[in-house]
Amino acid sequence: MKISAGNNEEAVSEAIGFIIIFGLVLTGIALITLYGYPMLMQQQSNADVRNMEQTMVVLQNDIKSLCYKNVPYKETSMQVSGGSLAVVNTSGTDQRFNITRNGNTISFSPGMLLYDSDNQDAAIALENGAVIRAQAGGSSMLAEPRWYFDDASDTLVINLIALNATGTMARSGMGGVRLKLNGTDTLMDEDTAGDVTVTYDALTASSNFSKAWENYLTGSLGMDPDPINANTYTLAGVDRLIVKKYDILVLSV
Repeated sequence: MKISAGNNEEAVSEAIGFIIIFGLVLTGIALITLYGYPMLMQQQSNADVRNMEQTMVVLQNDIKSLCYKNVPYKETSMQVSGGSLAVVNTSGTDQRFNITRNGNTISFSPGMLLYDSDNQDAAIALENGAVIRAQAGGSSMLAEPRWYFDDASDTLVINLIALNATGTMARSGMGGVRLKLNGTDTLMDEDTAGDVTVTYDALTASSNFSKAWENYLTGSLGMDPDPINANTYTLAGVDRLIVKKYDILVLSV
């Protein structure tokens, strides 16, 4: 049987067309894998961090309810994605707040709830009543603690929040955080005039939120940074200083 040349050319054209289309499909898949998938994962990681920021603000409001509204117990359900949430007890925290007035010093270790992202260098911390985001190069305060200075009476009120857990706690995926007010204590109540100095120390670089606290203390509270001692801030003209401590217990679930 004799095959015409026209049929041979049509078969070759179809084969070449298939190879070209198949090559374009493979190229598209390769480009998506090389560029699109990492971008998609980055967007998902950003979404996880933003969701955790909102969750930390919710937990901060829970702590405010426990401390200032006489609510005995709070429980919040959450989803922790793209990282893990853990409790750092006051005994294991690397941060120290030193509050000095008229020669009397209070040294306080706050403890914290800490979220570490798996795919970013970002960390979200709920420390001493403040929500802080930290990453390479510095830190910023997303939600401020409840410290305030009353200009009418020249009274400075500092509320210290201590976080501790009943056991080892780490969360990923769906879970819950149960919080309980475990006690309150007035550490200082002085109505004699004097300056108030606050020093924030972090023992390790990974848990150093000094920039966030610097912006808060010098901005919202109007303290003056010490020109010699780093992370030290002074508020002059304080007629009365009230320092209260709230112990919050994170219950294991």
